[in-house]
Amino acid sequence: MKRVVEFGLGCEHTESRRQMAAARRAEELGYGTYWVPEDYFFRGAFALSGAIAAATKRLRIGLGVVNPYTRHPALTAMEVATLDEISERRALLGIGASVQYWIENQMKVPYAKPTTAMRETVEIVRRLLRQETVTFEGKVFRTEAVKLAFPPPRAEVPIQLGVIGPKNLEMGGEISDGVMLSAMTSPAYVRFAVERVRAGATRAGRNADAIELGAFLFFSIDENEKKAREAVKPFIATFVGLLAGQPQSPLFTAPGITAEEIRPFGEAFVAGKLAVDHVTERMIDMFSVAGSPSRCREIFAELVAAGIRYPVAFEMPGIPFEETIEAVHRHVMPHFL
Repeated sequence: MKRVVEFGLGCEHTESRRQMAAARRAEELGYGTYWVPEDYFFRGAFALSGAIAAATKRLRIGLGVVNPYTRHPALTAMEVATLDEISERRALLGIGASVQYWIENQMKVPYAKPTTAMRETVEIVRRLLRQETVTFEGKVFRTEAVKLAFPPPRAEVPIQLGVIGPKNLEMGGEISDGVMLSAMTSPAYVRFAVERVRAGATRAGRNADAIELGAFLFFSIDENEKKAREAVKPFIATFVGLLAGQPQSPLFTAPGITAEEIRPFGEAFVAGKLAVDHVTERMIDMFSVAGSPSRCREIFAELVAAGIRYPVAFEMPGIPFEETIEAVHRHVMPHFL
């Protein structure tokens, strides 16, 4: 059986102080990284990351992921250097393009050239962390003699890309320290992503095995298998509905989900509803790790065999986050570390 390097956690819906306590417990149980997402319009990632850093001693603190649009790359560099200072060199920066609807439709911020924007952000952030004075003339971003006014604790904070499509996965292989795959990651999609990341790494003359490959995974573990699997249906209906306008996404095409299967989810989502009744057993197995402990281990083993080495157990709405931390530790971690 293939093994993983570490288990991480990610949380979005739980109140901040409960997350601080949960992070301390996770550290006791041997989790490696605590990911704080910046999804709109939830809790602010940088404030919460600082609190998690102050509450823990060993966990890496992952910002997963921030986008290039609502915060200029120079500000991202400033924030991540500060987090690295607070956490005593435990910060990890995730960069992704976010959801176009949130950025462009709701906040009215131009969503220009996402691949280029991410690439330029990585370059600007890295140069500022190295204490360079950065004058940059890019296709999306420009700076003039920008330099951080304090010395960052590390010149090389690890940067991961949260990306989905083939071009961006290849970019991850070219320029990042790791790639974090999206929620709704299936074994088939992992294999697709590994191929693309390796292609990018090879083109750049890099060692693909040195690139951390993780995924946000939604666990629902219960001896009552039906209860565990029913619990994930609203989540799957929400995500499929949100992405229904992109039936060509490899999240769908890699595991063989057709546009016809996706259509009801999109129609319900537009109407402000969830197509929970259209979530099939096959979708549950593809897009979550749900069921009895033994079934969850079987599903998870397929993801690990496909190439996941840094799995992140992400909070499942409706299941207390603390329960997920304990269940994954008890039923999954001992078999894969």
